[in-house]
This record gives sequence, C-alpha cells and structure tokens, in this order.
Amino acid sequence: MKVLIIGATGNFGVRLVPALLAHGHHVVVFVRSASKLESQLPDTLHCQITVVEGSAKDSGAVKNAIIDHGCDAVVITAGLSAVAPWAHTDLPVIFRSVVEAVREAAKERAAPVRAWFLGGQGVLNFPGTKVMITSYVPIFLEHRENYNLLRSLPSDSIEWSMFCPNTMVPESASPTTTVQSRPVASADVPPLWKDSWIKHIPLIGRTLVCAINAMRYQTTLEQSAEFIAADLESHESPWVG
Repeated sequence: MKVLIIGATGNFGVRLVPALLAHGHHVVVFVRSASKLESQLPDTLHCQITVVEGSAKDSGAVKNAIIDHGCDAVVITAGLSAVAPWAHTDLPVIFRSVVEAVREAAKERAAPVRAWFLGGQGVLNFPGTKVMITSYVPIFLEHRENYNLLRSLPSDSIEWSMFCPNTMVPESASPTTTVQSRPVASADVPPLWKDSWIKHIPLIGRTLVCAINAMRYQTTLEQSAEFIAADLESHESPWVG
C-alpha cells in the first residue's frame, strides 16, 4: 500500500516511517520542512521515501499529494491539541483540511482512501455508558471536535479510524527503531478498564475513576506506529469507523 504521512517530522510521525517501510508499504511524506526530515532520518531510510513540502492547512495541496503519488492511505499526525478547555490551537483547522482533501481525492480517483487520524483517550466512552470521558475530564477537547466531525460524515465518504492513546513515550532515543509488539486495543472504550465503586460518588465519582485509570494507559510511540502500520497491511481493518 502507498501511504501518505502528514506530519512526519513529529515524534510519532517520524517513527511511522520505519514502521511502514518494515511492513512493505511505499511511503510518501507531506512536511513543512524537507530539510528537517532529512536531518532526522538516516540516508538508508530517507532514500526509500518520497518527500512533498507543503502546509497541512492547504487542503488542495494535500489532495494533490494523494492523487499525484497514487496514495491508498493517509496517516495524519500533524498538530497538537490544546490541553485547557478554553485554549485553542490550529489542530482543528489542519484536521478539517485533511478530511476535505481525503474526501475530494476519493471522489477524483473513484476509489476509497483509507485514513488514520490521531486523537486522544478522552473521545472514548466511559465504560458502560455512551458518554465520552471528556465529559468527566474536560481536557484536550479539540480531539472531541475532530471526532465529532468524522462521525458526521456520510458512512461511504471516507474509511477512517482514530487512534486514541492516553500517553505515548519513546521506547528508544532513535526514531528509526522498530518493534514487533503492539498496544492492547479496543473500539469505543479503553481496553482493560478497571471499574470501581468510586464511580457512584455524586458529581466527582467518574472523574476520579478516570484519573485512577489514566495512570495505567501508557504506550510507546514505536508500538503505536507498529499498530497502524500492521493494520494498513491487513487491508481488512476491524477498526474502520
């Protein structure tokens, strides 16, 4: 599969490059600075990828990158969500731009484009409910905005998945390190959630349970990259929204 990475110079995006190559994918990267990426990757990896410079906020440029290079899938890791509920970043603008680009590219090539987006654990439901975790812990709310955008799309307009980790840390100082292990995953709710009677405490119970569980959900950047690379190799993903 030919995969376009948007945001390949970030901590996660740069680790997707070797993971995707290890799974036999052809990699195209869309970055603001080609020179920055070149400084991050050894020549042995850099020579295997195609680099396109541009802004992820430019939907037309993203669409052209998909079409011109015949990409079958897109992984977006560009942008960071604001932590505080009153704060704002350009992540929603980038996100909407890429969604529009993917939809337009799919129309032009008359074939679906597979897309992996990066979100956060807060958009998952509190287990046993249909209520998002962000309702109890209102941080990183821009991920919720992005998730709601995906949910509002017609079901046949984009084959999307959203990867929703809590904390990702580097397993190795070298971004070229690949691993075979993958994080435990589940759809819609956090996996291996520990329930507690504390949730019945009025007003703050579920917030406390979220806080207790949050400390247990840490994965590595390399495991997460391996998860997405392996899923794209399968062609029959169980994670399509």
